[in-house]
Amino acid sequence: MNAHAISFRRMANDNARSQRGWFLTVVTVLFVLLAISDFAKPIMLGQSEMSSGIVEFGHRFHGLAHNLILGPVFGIVFLAYAYGIWNLRAWVLPLSIAYAFYQPYNLVLFWYQQAPGPRPIPFIVIYLAIAFTGSIGTAIYLAYHRERLS
Repeated sequence: MNAHAISFRRMANDNARSQRGWFLTVVTVLFVLLAISDFAKPIMLGQSEMSSGIVEFGHRFHGLAHNLILGPVFGIVFLAYAYGIWNLRAWVLPLSIAYAFYQPYNLVLFWYQQAPGPRPIPFIVIYLAIAFTGSIGTAIYLAYHRERLS
């Protein structure tokens, strides 16, 4: 008889998984990876020019002190964002909207401040597609499906 019993917690998790869908599941995993990347910024300093510091508000921070502070701060924000998406929390919707505005702003400022010269256009287009899908796409998806959020 106990072999077929299902706990309420498991039923809730199965229900959340079916409501979350594949898109939010993938986005959650990507935000966790982004958080890990931000936590690792102080460790990655000096490895290469591409990974030489966190970029926030269009500025790449190269110093260890900046990365020791900003990396974990933004890492915690991304972990909270991922937690909210994974558990379909209502408070994640305003966070997703704020991030949807912040991400394009950050990218435009960063590329505007770069030295003139040739830029790898295919890389930029692919990066923009992924970044905008993760930021703007997630906000639109959550807003459209806000009845699923609790």
